[in-house]
Amino acid sequence: MKNIKEVAGFLFLGLFFSLLTWLMIDTYLKEYNLFSIQSTEATVIEKSASKGLFTPPTYFVRVEFTGAEVNIKRNRVSKNQIDNIHIGDTINGYLTDATTFSTMRDIIIDGIYYLIAIFVLAFIAFCLLVPFFFSIPAVERLGEKLLSKRCEKTERIRRKKRKKKVDSRRRAWRNLGIILVFFLFIVKGFIANLIRAVYPFGKTKTEATIIDRFEYRSFRRYEDSIWELTLTFKDHAGRPIEIAKDVTSYTYPKYGIGDKLPISYRNADSYDVFVRRNSIQDYHLFFTYVELYVYMGMIAVSVFSIWAYLIDHKDKKMFWQKFRWIGVKK
Repeated sequence: MKNIKEVAGFLFLGLFFSLLTWLMIDTYLKEYNLFSIQSTEATVIEKSASKGLFTPPTYFVRVEFTGAEVNIKRNRVSKNQIDNIHIGDTINGYLTDATTFSTMRDIIIDGIYYLIAIFVLAFIAFCLLVPFFFSIPAVERLGEKLLSKRCEKTERIRRKKRKKKVDSRRRAWRNLGIILVFFLFIVKGFIANLIRAVYPFGKTKTEATIIDRFEYRSFRRYEDSIWELTLTFKDHAGRPIEIAKDVTSYTYPKYGIGDKLPISYRNADSYDVFVRRNSIQDYHLFFTYVELYVYMGMIAVSVFSIWAYLIDHKDKKMFWQKFRWIGVKK
């Protein structure tokens, strides 16, 4: 009876996560109908960017195209595109339905969360359904047959036990390395933005006009509130720049629409804006953001793991050097 309950539990949970996977796939396909996607061109009517407190700017354009109403959606583009494209130029993209224009960056970045969720849910469903299928008599007999063949190789496996220990240790370091690459990919923008913020050279100081304000107050424990000022100014080349810049809750109420905000921007990227004259309160509020601690946690794990890897391989190197020295002495 106990085994029946366990198998039924695996089956129920497996079907439940399979249903969640199917719902996630269905939602993704409704959002991005890849089966009927069509390549098209659209005319750029607006260029802008947005920049958080801890990350580099993200670039957007607003477009219009034949057969659609006014497009209120902003489409993601790369830095190279935002630098080289002008108002009135055309941009390549895709129609996921009759009125929805998306760039390749929209499809990849917006869809990445769906794809990760689909992969995780499908993997959990697979792991839960495997025990159920192996409880079926025919499948169980097949599994026992395969297991008996595997047992014939037990002696050979024991002889290679020491080698397998080394391989498993190497495999663990490799898996950890994959995780660290993922962490560093996420935090590279944070590190780059931090360096650019404190680096004093290659910047131009100016004042930007506030043309819009937006706030989102979150009372959830692990969600940050948003305080955003939309700025416009002309850079050193005379180009009009529009960017939505996140600020702290201390800076936000001090400025209204039409006011001037002292800023600096990098000459290499006029959209990479930094607010000048930050107060002690602003720096204090930086440490209340969950986003900051996520980045710091990833950096701490990465640094500790790299340090442990170096120590581990340093000890091995010292051991072999000592072993060779003893052999020579004899």
